[in-house]
Amino acid sequence: MKPDLTEEPRQAQAAFFQVLDDSRVQCVLCHHACVLKPGQWGICKVRTNKAGTLSIPLYGHISSLAIDPVEKKPLLYFMHGSYTFSAGFWHCNMKCPFCQNWSISHPNPGIAKRTAVLPPEALVQKALDSGCPSVSLTYSEPTIHIEYALETFKIAKAANLATILVTNGSICAEPAQSLLKLTDAVNVDIKTASEERYRSILGGDLQTVKNFIQIAYQYSHLEVTSLLVPGILDQPDEIRIIAEFLASISPQIPFHITPYHPDFNYTQAPLTYRQMQEIAKPAYELLECVHLYRPWQDR
Repeated sequence: MKPDLTEEPRQAQAAFFQVLDDSRVQCVLCHHACVLKPGQWGICKVRTNKAGTLSIPLYGHISSLAIDPVEKKPLLYFMHGSYTFSAGFWHCNMKCPFCQNWSISHPNPGIAKRTAVLPPEALVQKALDSGCPSVSLTYSEPTIHIEYALETFKIAKAANLATILVTNGSICAEPAQSLLKLTDAVNVDIKTASEERYRSILGGDLQTVKNFIQIAYQYSHLEVTSLLVPGILDQPDEIRIIAEFLASISPQIPFHITPYHPDFNYTQAPLTYRQMQEIAKPAYELLECVHLYRPWQDR
C-alpha cells in the first residue's frame, strides 16, 4: 500500500534537544546524544541543526503502509486475532549489519525526502477507514520520529484506536515515558546480551534498551523479541542473561525468539532449528511465555 501525498512536506521542530553555544544543539532523544553544528545531521539521519534549532525535515514522510495481523509485530497476547493498520518511517539510530528492513532503515541518500507525506490526522483516518482496531508504528525505527508518533497516538486514542509500537528501544527515559504513556502495546528487541557488541557492531546501548523495557512494563502491554544471529546472539548463556533480566521484571513477559536470515551486509548462514532449540533452553526455565519460531526453510 503506497502512502498518498496529502500535503507539501513541512519542517517540524524537535521536542528533545538542548541549545548550546555557537549555534550548536544537542539532541537528547537517544543514547547517541548528537552535538550538531548548523547544517549537520544526527546519526539517525532524521534530525538536523537548522539555524541553531533542531529540525525534522522528514516529519510525516512515510515509507510504507500495510494491514498486518497483530501477531506479525509480534504480539501474541494483545488483541489476538485482530489486524492492525501499520505505518513505517525512514532511517534508524542503529546500524545492525543484518537488518531485515534495511531498504527503509538505511535507504539510498535522498530517497526519503522524495516520498509521500502523511500528517498524523490523515494516518489515523486511514486506520479508521481500514476497519482495523489499532494503529502500529513499526518496520523502521519509529522512536526517532517521536514528535509524529506522539501526535498520531494522541489522535488515535481520541478515536478509540489502540496504539502499538514496535521498536529497538534505543530512546532515553524521558522521551520514552512520554511516548509509552500513549502506547497500549509495545514489542521491543533485545539484540544481544553483550554491551560491547551492542555498542561496537550494532551502534546501540544495552542499558538504554533495558531502561526502556522497565518503563514500558509500567505503562504498556509488553512483549520482547530476540533475533538469533550467528556471532551476535547465538549462545545459551546469552539467552539466559536476557531471560534473567526479563524475569527480574516479571516472568510473565512474553519472549519471542526468532530466526535470522542473511540480509543487508550479513552473509553468515542461519542457525538450524535444532541449534535454536538448544540456545533457547534457558528462557524456558526462567519465563512463562516463550515462543520459539522455526526458520523459514523449516516451515
